[in-house]
Parts: sequence; structure tokens; C-alpha cells
Amino acid sequence: CGPSPCRCKAVAANDAIMIDARVVFLTHYIPLYQVRVLQSIARRVRDFHVLVSTPIEPNRDFAPDWSGLDVTVQDTWTVRRQWRHRGEGQFADSLYIHVPYDTGRQLRRLRPDVVMSLELGARSVGAARYCRRNRESKLILCTYMSQRTEQCRGRIRHVLRRRLVHAADAVTYNGPSCRRYLDRFDVPDDKLFHLPYAADDRTLYRGPVDRDDDSTRCRLIVIGQLSSRKGVLPLARAVSNYVDRHPNRSIELVFAGDGPQRESLQQLPRSENLSIELLGNIPAAELSGQMLRCGAMIAPTLADEWMLVVNEALHAGLPVLGSVHSQAVTSLIRDGHNGWQYDPVDPTTLTAALDRYFDSPADRIAAMRDRCRQSVAHRSPAWAAGGAVDAIGHVLDQPVQSVRATAVPTPPTGSRSSSSSVSPIRTAASR
Repeated sequence: CGPSPCRCKAVAANDAIMIDARVVFLTHYIPLYQVRVLQSIARRVRDFHVLVSTPIEPNRDFAPDWSGLDVTVQDTWTVRRQWRHRGEGQFADSLYIHVPYDTGRQLRRLRPDVVMSLELGARSVGAARYCRRNRESKLILCTYMSQRTEQCRGRIRHVLRRRLVHAADAVTYNGPSCRRYLDRFDVPDDKLFHLPYAADDRTLYRGPVDRDDDSTRCRLIVIGQLSSRKGVLPLARAVSNYVDRHPNRSIELVFAGDGPQRESLQQLPRSENLSIELLGNIPAAELSGQMLRCGAMIAPTLADEWMLVVNEALHAGLPVLGSVHSQAVTSLIRDGHNGWQYDPVDPTTLTAALDRYFDSPADRIAAMRDRCRQSVAHRSPAWAAGGAVDAIGHVLDQPVQSVRATAVPTPPTGSRSSSSSVSPIRTAASR
């Protein structure tokens, strides 16, 4: 079977660029923040279908939302394994490997013009095999990686990834570190497209970013799973040591999320002027209220190929004291402008970041809150989707350079998007 009979061309529709093509997107599952990006892609192509390996992974705590999307769950083998990172700042973390075994059958049924496949594993091998046998179907590999997350990968994986990447007609990357990682595979620049993360615009906080500095400065929020990869226990110990050396300073760490290290955090010996609040999983609609109670966010991760809570905190006017092992931090955070970077492997760098934060006068922190929101104001789901649409146009020889320019802007404060009736239940643990 070949691709759909209507060959692909760019046409204008609804004041945006639309491509007349059938596109199939293969992924493991659909995180809630990705729904709006996929909806934006779907609005810009004639037919858009999503194949997922599983409705949701067992360690995720939210209700799936596929509104406005054509989704099919594939026949899949799923294996749980431990990811053991043996580089500097070692950790172990559970992850799931999905091997869909009906990819060829599903693609023959859908007859796509373009196949977009997430990651460089079994899913993409099946997609590449189909496109090799059906030459008119183009392959786009969507990669979400960082140099940190890909440390200590074996040579066999490197060789297989090189072959897979060179079989693709285009490759997307989520940030600068991911692109630098792809450089080792000698991917031509004209085949690379930026497909970044964007926060879910249905649940972003859009109210005033100012808050009472005296009551919020000492309260620092940490959002995400309570696991060794997220670095929560080393953070709590480092902050306890910090307040021991600064007896006139009290700090409250607020953890929004849950995970295997919750009990260890509860039982952690700590200084008298450090308090720890464990909120558990927080629905997205309530998370902004917790952010408003706090003066800043700490992102202590030991490895994250992005870390979307950084975007969300900046939208809410929270300066971020963030780990350099998060690609979101190294991409978005500028020291003294909208937060401070530090290396959780070196506790002295956290001390320096905390000193700069607490020593900054209230008016400087207030100005920083405005800059936080400004730094991510353009990063809407429609803006992010523009990279995917550019890649689709490229592989079909129909460049659509104006996609980013036509992206729907982030609604102004107090407004709602057209999908405001959708109320996904996203929790802190889904990050």
C-alpha cells in the first residue's frame, strides 16, 4: 500500500498554514502537556492520527486526555527495568520499555504520507522499516534527550541509533543539548528541526506575579516525583546544612509530588530552622495556588532531558534555582535574570545560589518575577508545534517557514483558550 492518494501541498486555512497530508504520530503515551501541542499539529494537517503504546504508564498519576485527537492503542509488550546512571551523581530510576508489535499493520491501515516516531527505540525501528518498504512515506524521528541523560550509553546503542537517524528524512530535537548529542551522528543541519516543550496553556497561572516578599521568600517549592533521579534527598540534606551555617535564616521546603523517597524525606534528621511540607500529588488546577505561596522553585534533578515544571514556574513568576542537569534550566535560566543555576553534585554551588537569592533585595526579586514570565511568554503549544509542522513541510518538499509566525499567541492575562472547557487532571507526579 502506498500513501494516501491526495499528495501533499500547503494551503491557507483559518489564517494559518495547513498541509494537505495524512500524518501518523507514534508515541509511548500522551502526557497532558503534550495534548495541546498535538492538537495544534492536527489543526495544521489534513489528517492526523496518534498511535500510543499504552494509555498511561503505571507510575503516572493522571487521567489520560485525548480530546480532539484520533488515538489508537497499539498491541505492545512492556518491560519495566532500572535505569542506573553511573556517571557523576549516580542514581537509579524505574522506567518502562515499550515494544509495539503491530506498527506495520497499523501503518498499512492508515497509509500515511508522513510517519513521526518518538525516540530511537523499537517503535522507531518499526516505523523506519515501514517507510523503507513504502518509499513515498516519509519518516520524522522525534528525539527528546540531553547529553546528561545519554551519558554512559553503550557502543551498540550508539551504532544502532546512527543507522536509525540516517534512515530518517528529518529529525526533531527538544533543546540545545539534544542537538549537540545528535551532532555525533552527523545529521545534516537542513534535516534538523526544533520541537520544544511547552506548558499546557489550559492550566497555566495567568494572574499577577507579585506577592508578599516577607511571607513567601523563605518558602521554596520542589515539584515532581520523589525519586533518587530527582535529587530530593540530597537537596534536603544540603538545605539542612545550609541553615545550620545560617542560624538566622529559616527555610521551608514544600514538596509537591509523591514517590519512593517520601518516607525518607519524612524521617530525615534536619535542623530546627528547616521545615519540610509534603503535599503529595497536586492537581494542576491547584498547583498554581501552591506556587503563589512560595518565593522560588528549586529544581534539584540529577538528570532530566527537559523538566517542564521550570517553564510552569517561570510562567507563574517564580525564580528558579535549578540544576544544570536539567536541559530546561541550562536553556531558560540566566543567573540573576530569572533565577540561578547550580550543580547538585557540588553542594557549594547550591549554597552560592541560596545566598544570592536570600541576599537580593525585595525590589530586585519583584523585578525578577516579571522577567520570569517574560522569558517564556512566547513558548505556547502552538509555537512548539510549529517545529513539527516545519519538519512535515520539509520532508514533503513543501516548506512552511511562516508556521512559527502564524502560531497562536499565549492568551493575555485573564483570558481562556478555546479548549477551556477541557479540565485535565494533571498532578505534580506526572512531571
